[in-house]
Amino acid sequence: MGIKTLSDELRKYGYVFSVRRSAALYGAMFAGMFIIGHLFSLHLAAQFALFAYGLFLLPFFIRNVLKNRYHQKRFSDLNVYMEQFLYSFRRSKKILTTLEDMLLLFEKGDMRRTIEKARDHILYTFNESDVERKGLAIIEEEYPYDGLVMMHRFAYSTELFGGDCEESVDLLLEARRMWADRVYGLQQEQKFRRREVFLSIAVSLLLCSMIFMVASRLDIDVASQPLTQVVTTLVLMADMLIFYIADKRLTVGFVESDHTNDEEMAARYERMRRYNVRSPFERFAKRTAEKILTREIEKQFPNWLMEVSLLLQTENVPVAINRSYELAPEVLKPPLRDFILELKIHPDDMEPYLHFLSDFPLPEVRSSMKMLYSISSGTGGSARGQIADIIRRSNRLLDRSDHQKNEDSLAGMYALFLAPQLTGGCKLLVDMILLLILYLKESTL
Repeated sequence: MGIKTLSDELRKYGYVFSVRRSAALYGAMFAGMFIIGHLFSLHLAAQFALFAYGLFLLPFFIRNVLKNRYHQKRFSDLNVYMEQFLYSFRRSKKILTTLEDMLLLFEKGDMRRTIEKARDHILYTFNESDVERKGLAIIEEEYPYDGLVMMHRFAYSTELFGGDCEESVDLLLEARRMWADRVYGLQQEQKFRRREVFLSIAVSLLLCSMIFMVASRLDIDVASQPLTQVVTTLVLMADMLIFYIADKRLTVGFVESDHTNDEEMAARYERMRRYNVRSPFERFAKRTAEKILTREIEKQFPNWLMEVSLLLQTENVPVAINRSYELAPEVLKPPLRDFILELKIHPDDMEPYLHFLSDFPLPEVRSSMKMLYSISSGTGGSARGQIADIIRRSNRLLDRSDHQKNEDSLAGMYALFLAPQLTGGCKLLVDMILLLILYLKESTL
C-alpha cells in the first residue's frame, strides 16, 4: 500500500494529523521498542533495525484502530436507523415521512448526510419515476447490508400496494435484533481472539528470555552472540508482523455484505451441472463442488426466502418468486430460472417446488418449499399465518447462516495463535544450541 493510499484511508476513517498526538504515538513506540530491546540485550544496530521496523508498522496499526472504530460507528448508526425506521414506518406508512423522522435522530455525521441525500432526492426529483425506491437506494449504496435492502423493499412495496404491515414489521424487528446480537457476539469474539494472539506472543517471548537467565547463572553471555542478535531481532519483527496480521484480520466491517464470490459460485453451479458422472475425475469434482455449493446455498437461501416472504404480503406465490429473481443471490439464479420455467409449465403441481435445489442435501429448503406450495395451493389454512411462519423460519435460517459467516471470518486465527510459539521455539532452539556450544567450549579450556 502506497503512502498516499494509506493517508487517504486514514482520513476516511477520521484521522486528523496532530503534531502533539503523532509525537506521543511515536514516542510511546520508541519507548516500547527500547524496553523490549533492553530486555533481550540487543546491540545498537539491532535496536535501530527494530526502531525502523516499528516506525514502518505504526501507521498500519493506527489504521486498524481507526478502521475498527469506523466500522463500529457505522454498525451502531445502521442498527439505530433500521430499528427506528420500522417503528416510524409502521405508524406513518410513508417513506418520506419516515426519513424525516430519522433526521431527528442523527444530528451530524455520515448517516445524517446520507439520509438527507435520500430525502432530498425524493422531494426534489421531478423527472424520474420510483423516486422513493431510488432515494432509499442512496442509503443502501452507502450501507450495503442485505437486511437494510430487504427492509427498504418491504417499505416501498407496502407504500405502493398498501396492506396491513403490523405483523411483518414485528418480524423484521426481530430479524434486526437477531442481527445486532450476532454482531455484538462477533465483536466480543474478535476482542478475545486479539487478546489470545497478544498473550501467545508475550508468553513466547517470556519463555525465550528464560534461556538468558540460565546462561547468566553459568556466566555465559549468549545474548551478545551475533547469531543470537540476528535471530532475536528477526523473531521480534516476526511477532510484530503476526500481531498486525491478526489485528487486520479481526478488523472487519459489520455492515457490508460480502458478495465478492457470487459470480464464481454461480459459475461453479453451472459447471457442476455439466459434469459427466461416468468420469472418475469429474465425479470427484462434482462431489467437491456440491460440498462447496451446499455451504454457500445454506448462507444465501435464507435471504431469498425472506425476500419472497415479504413479497407475499402483496403478491401470490408464483408472482413473488418471479419478482424475487432480479435481486436473488447469484448462486441461486440458475436453479431459480429452472424453477420459474417449470412453474409456468406446471403451475398447480408440487413437483416444481420439490425440484428446486433438489441436488443438495438441504432439508430446510425442502420444508420451506413445501410450505410455499401449501400457501400457493391454499391447502394449509390461514395464508397470513403461514407467511408469518415462513418469515420466522427465514429469520432462524438467517441467524444460522450469519453464524456460519462469522465463523468463516474468524477462520485461520488459530494458526496466528500458534505462530508466535513456532517463532519462539526456533529462537529457543538456536539459543540452546549456542549455550551448549559455549558451555562445552569453556569446559575444555
